[in-house]
Amino acid sequence: MNDDEKTRDYNKAVAAFAKRYLPYKQPLLKTIENFSPELADVVIRHGLYEIWEEMTPLLSYRDKEIATLAALITDNTVMKEITAHTENCLIQGMSKKEVLEILTILTLYIGVPKIINVMDAVKQAFENYDQHIKNKG
Repeated sequence: MNDDEKTRDYNKAVAAFAKRYLPYKQPLLKTIENFSPELADVVIRHGLYEIWEEMTPLLSYRDKEIATLAALITDNTVMKEITAHTENCLIQGMSKKEVLEILTILTLYIGVPKIINVMDAVKQAFENYDQHIKNKG
């Protein structure tokens, strides 16, 4: 892959990110890029474009967000990411009730303590999303 193709794919990833995340998350990409262009290439071009867009075309964004949220909750260490991907589930049309049902089903597989641990991150996502809708309307 040449530099022009990498730049094109990087820009496509940035555009896709803007559609899937709430506006307050937009500066994150520039923060990663400023910290390390190499890390930005892996996270943004490879992760957000190649994997999310090119390598998984049969899965809808909603499907991808459900899988991502479940994986993050199972890991139970990255609360900011849990908040972001809960917001993304809502952006993809899931209801808060559906998100809560994901938490309920996960209690069976990962345990109640991990779900209790993520409650604040999920509540924060609900508040952020509600504020976004309020500001938009």
